[in-house]
Amino acid sequence: MPLPQGRIFLPARYTAEDLAQQSSYQTQIDDYNRMYDQYKADLDAYNEQIRKYNEGPRLEDFTGVEPTAPGQPGVTQDEIDQFNEQAQQRATSNRNMMTTALNVARNPEAYGFGGFGFQYGGVVPMQQGIASLQQPVPSIFPQYFPR
Repeated sequence: MPLPQGRIFLPARYTAEDLAQQSSYQTQIDDYNRMYDQYKADLDAYNEQIRKYNEGPRLEDFTGVEPTAPGQPGVTQDEIDQFNEQAQQRATSNRNMMTTALNVARNPEAYGFGGFGFQYGGVVPMQQGIASLQQPVPSIFPQYFPR
C-alpha cells in the first residue's frame, strides 16, 4: 500500500563527519582570531611605549620588546571554501536519495516495486498454518475466503 500523497520538505543535512570538520575549521579560526586580537592589543601597548619614550628625554635606551604576530591558521580560506562546497554537494545528494526513497514508498509501482505490497491488502488468508485454526468470517471479506 503506497504512502499517502502530500508535500514533504526534506532539508539538506550535513553528515556527522562534515559537521566535525566544519567545527575543527571553526576552532582553528577562533584560535587564530583570539591570538590576533591579543597581538593587536600588545602592539598598541608597544606603540604607546614608543610614543612615551619619544616624548621623554631619552636618557636611556628603549627596552620595549616588539610583539610577535601569530602564525597563520592551519587552513586557508580556499580549503574551507572547497570543503564547504563539497559538503553541500554531499548534503544535496543525500537529500535527493531520501526524496527518491520516499517517492518509492509512496508509489512503488512507478519504480517497479509493485510486488512488494501485501496480498489482499494485508488480510491473512485462513487456508494454511496457524491462521487455518480459526474460523473465517465470510461476511467481512467474502472475496478472500473461498469455500
